[in-house]
Amino acid sequence: MSVVGVDVGSLTCFIGVARTGGIETIANEYSDRCTPAYVSMSEKTRAIGVSAKNQCITNLKNTFSCFKRFIGRQFDDPLVQKELTDYPKPYTVAPSPSGGILLQARYMGEVHSFTPEQITAMLLTKIKETAENNLKTKVVDVVVSVPTFFTDVERRAMMDSCLIGGLNCLKLMNDSTAVSLAYGIYKQDLPAENEKPRNVIFVDIGYSTTQVAAVAFNKGKLKMLAVESDPCLGGRDFDKVLVDYFVDDFRTRYKLDVRSNSKAYMRLTQECEKLKKLMSANSTTIPLNIECFMNDKDVTGKMDRVKFEELSEGLIEKARTLFTKLKNECKDVYSVEIVGGSSRIPSLKNMVTEIFGKEPSTTLNADEAVARGCALQCAILSPTFRVRDFSIVDTQPYPITLCWQGGVENDSSLEVFPRFHQIPFSKMLTFYRKEPFQLEARYTSPEIVPHKDSLIGCFNIQKVTPAANGESAKVKVKVRVNSHGIFSVMSATQTEQLEDDGKEEENMDVDTEKKADATPTAEAQVNGETPMQTDQTGENKTGEKSEGGEDAKKEEVLYLSYYLSYLHQTCMDDASGPTYGLERLGC
Repeated sequence: MSVVGVDVGSLTCFIGVARTGGIETIANEYSDRCTPAYVSMSEKTRAIGVSAKNQCITNLKNTFSCFKRFIGRQFDDPLVQKELTDYPKPYTVAPSPSGGILLQARYMGEVHSFTPEQITAMLLTKIKETAENNLKTKVVDVVVSVPTFFTDVERRAMMDSCLIGGLNCLKLMNDSTAVSLAYGIYKQDLPAENEKPRNVIFVDIGYSTTQVAAVAFNKGKLKMLAVESDPCLGGRDFDKVLVDYFVDDFRTRYKLDVRSNSKAYMRLTQECEKLKKLMSANSTTIPLNIECFMNDKDVTGKMDRVKFEELSEGLIEKARTLFTKLKNECKDVYSVEIVGGSSRIPSLKNMVTEIFGKEPSTTLNADEAVARGCALQCAILSPTFRVRDFSIVDTQPYPITLCWQGGVENDSSLEVFPRFHQIPFSKMLTFYRKEPFQLEARYTSPEIVPHKDSLIGCFNIQKVTPAANGESAKVKVKVRVNSHGIFSVMSATQTEQLEDDGKEEENMDVDTEKKADATPTAEAQVNGETPMQTDQTGENKTGEKSEGGEDAKKEEVLYLSYYLSYLHQTCMDDASGPTYGLERLGC
């Protein structure tokens, strides 16, 4: 079994693998460990990675980039519309008949439409090919990173992309958790398990997102305490500040409308990104020179760090708000680790020191830490490698509420998974019902969820019948947030009381995934009618006995149907099948 961890970013990808000597990041066919997240279509071929990025100017309208921003979303999603407005795409982005997103490109003389999940799958096939060429073995099982703020919808979409790409995703791992694992598993001086944990802050500033996490470390264990993120704050936002400045500058000095020319705008964006990186290392004035920019005109400009920080003041304040929010949730900070390409911006590094009172540490490789953490997680899950015992307690970033029609008059609801609740985690809920009913799962606080719809899914509990005496039957429903961070109703069973010598018949679905170890929560009386008991071990704790002379119980598995806000067929329905365009394109 191969052990591979993949960091799928908006701009770049990294592949971590486990070898006998440890974890390493492998190189692609260009001897580069960084693979650009680009997919390009031409008349007869398809290019992915470095070769696709090389065509982003010459084959502008048929080269896809930043498609991860669209995965699992609808076309009318405010974040999607903001993306298209603030960062115009050279390729065509259109709504699908079902309201989803289609990315269009010309290939073999025809215009083809692909969902973001399919484009992501193409990128994953390239990653798979690179790993197989390096390891000289077939790669199927992987651990893939996702941003901490990804919702249930986006996580299901990423799982579908892995499936289309021929990969078995063992776990969707949050970026912050992967970085924490890459940091903690090698630390020899962590406090003992019975001692006060060491709290470390991880600041991950990537190309398009910023994520900060507070993590508690003990010997052989890490626990995610809190996470905060901003999906609209990253390195490209600082690039855009420079681009907007020079667009106005060139309009004034050269009478050029840069936004009207897609190729010129793309070239300016690339040059501004280089300029930003140079200013991070130099405090002097840096020149900007572009030959034959537009209308055969050469353009020049200049920028220094002080001016750049003035232009970026709004972005820096957004970062300050984010860091301060996490600081309020974690008081005792031992150290601060920074990762991500944009963490090299001096003003952001200075702010980390100012807010957390600690000099930012660069123990981890800023670009490869996530991929290494994913590879370590894959090694832990793999029977092939022996890895030092290390426990990972991850968290659910958003609270989840379950709603149902309960009682005689009003609907009822209960927050089954509070914010920062540990995962994977199962709970058993007990209802008293005479007829089928519906459960609706949604995020409790829509204002903190970066998605237009807070609904996760609706689950129908069917074939519920009254008890033999005409009273409400006891229905046990098992809900779970699994290791991928995906919520589901695992099973529903109806219990019938029998007057016999008391044998207990169990016929429940069994969740074989590892349960969290914690103390059962107390029973809650909901709406005066539905006694509900939650149990994180997945077992009923009502204290019923089946000894002689007492009532036994018989359990019958109920039919469970559901509607999810994201169906697994979504990325297929808008095309012509799960592999539309992939077989003929070499996937």
